Amino acid sequence: MAGHEERKAAQARRMLLGMGAEASVWLERPEEGAPFVLKERLAKTYRHPLLDLDLRKARTRREAGVLQKLPVPGPKLIGTDRESRIEMEFIDVTPLKRLLDQDVSWARHVGTALAKLHDEGIIHGDLTTSNMLVREGTLHLIDFGLSFTSKSVEDKAVDIHLFRQALESKHHTVFDAAYRGFLEGYGDSRNARTVLDRLRVVERRGRNKAKY
Repeated sequence: MAGHEERKAAQARRMLLGMGAEASVWLERPEEGAPFVLKERLAKTYRHPLLDLDLRKARTRREAGVLQKLPVPGPKLIGTDRESRIEMEFIDVTPLKRLLDQDVSWARHVGTALAKLHDEGIIHGDLTTSNMLVREGTLHLIDFGLSFTSKSVEDKAVDIHLFRQALESKHHTVFDAAYRGFLEGYGDSRNARTVLDRLRVVERRGRNKAKY
């Protein structure tokens, strides 16, 4: 009976925030201390067990490493087992996806934040307004599961291209103004001109592929 009650109590302290192809994300509410986010990469039975473990280890370590050196507001790393689990700060605020259509000025903040990431050689890899939170007037970036470090101009241009596609898909009514604001913010990057020149090449390549 005691074991049943303990399980119920544990379940009450845990809430699923999201389930993706690679990981589950939980809000943990310990009996003592502040709530935190637990991200756990899931084992994939279609992969060889050793390969699967190596991939989860590599991706977990990479994400933890990025969180430790973020040059912009984001979740603080609490701990990791360096195999599949990451514990990080819980940011209980408003997703930007709910705000941008009413206030496109936030797009400039996105551009400024991405400029700082890129200047530090960090590629986000999944930049959407669902992965941005606003707390007390400050933009926070989250979900660095696909992030990696790179100085490549191509990688930075692709990062922007993917954000542009997400912006056009989810915020089409304010897309033109929002994208202009984003580019103004990204102009703060030390290599903005070079990256934006490459972006035009990336977009042209994408249009050419779409023809076939």
